[in-house]
Parts: sequence; structure tokens; C-alpha cells
Amino acid sequence: MASDEDYMAFLDKANRDPSEGYSKPQSSSQQEFKATDDGAQIPAAIQEAIQGTFYSSDTDEPFVPVYLAWNESGKGLPDEEEFASLIHHPDPSYADIGILDPAEWDPRGQYSSTILDAVRKAGKGNDVRVYRVSKGGVKAEYWVVTTEGKGAKAKLVGAKALAVES
Repeated sequence: MASDEDYMAFLDKANRDPSEGYSKPQSSSQQEFKATDDGAQIPAAIQEAIQGTFYSSDTDEPFVPVYLAWNESGKGLPDEEEFASLIHHPDPSYADIGILDPAEWDPRGQYSSTILDAVRKAGKGNDVRVYRVSKGGVKAEYWVVTTEGKGAKAKLVGAKALAVES
């Protein structure tokens, strides 16, 4: 007959994580993407707009500021792969990123007088674009951005929020 210690050792071994000892790649759902550069000067309009403003989805998540250096080289806003690189996506070439028109992202005008107006003001009338960055499963981040400045000294400014879409 087995002792209590033998039985406990058996149970401990049976309940161990089968992937123990193997490294796990970080999925994009756990990845925290870069939203601001060090020393970023967030435009006042964006700081005011995000105060107490939440994105409504299955969970209400706060908007956070976006301020990233972007050498726009006269082309305006980045494409999907360039955007993925800017936010430090682990695999920019295969990132699940879509581009939306602001009216498509906000069909009821829920954010037009707060977030969208603040982003337009920060960009001094430049185009505004919404990037949908999938975080796997039902999670996605919406990045509402524009450019501030031109050329090598340009910045990508705006706000982003997490959405849970079931």
C-alpha cells in the first residue's frame, strides 16, 4: 500500500502545468502597444477630451493619449504595416490592423464632439483616421489619430481605447 507522501507526490505531478518549462510567445492580446514616446507633449485638446471619456463596448474602457514620432515624408498617415511598426507590434507584416473612416467607427456621433473634435484640433485640420488593432479573440483597440506637423518632425497624435466585442 502506498504512503500518503507517495499519493501527494502523484497528485502534485498529475496537476502540474503540461507546458511547464517551455517558453510561451506573447500573444497580441496580452501585448501592450506603444502609445506615447518618452517626453511626449500631449496636446491640451486631447488631454481635455480623454478626461472621463470611455469607449462603450461590452466593457467601458477609458481613452488614453497617443503621441508618437512619425516621419510622414509628405504622405500623411501611415498604412497598416507602418502603423504596426510605430506601435511596436511584435509582427508588423502580419498584424491584424484595419483602417476605418471616423464616421464608420462612430456612426451615432457619440464621440464626434469630444474625441474626434480634439484630434482634428490637435492636427490643425489634417485627416483623421481610425485604426482597429486586433488583440485576438474579442478584444481590439481603436486608435483615433491624425498628424501634427510635417516631414521628419511630424507626430501621430490622438487617442486610443480598448474594446471588447462579442
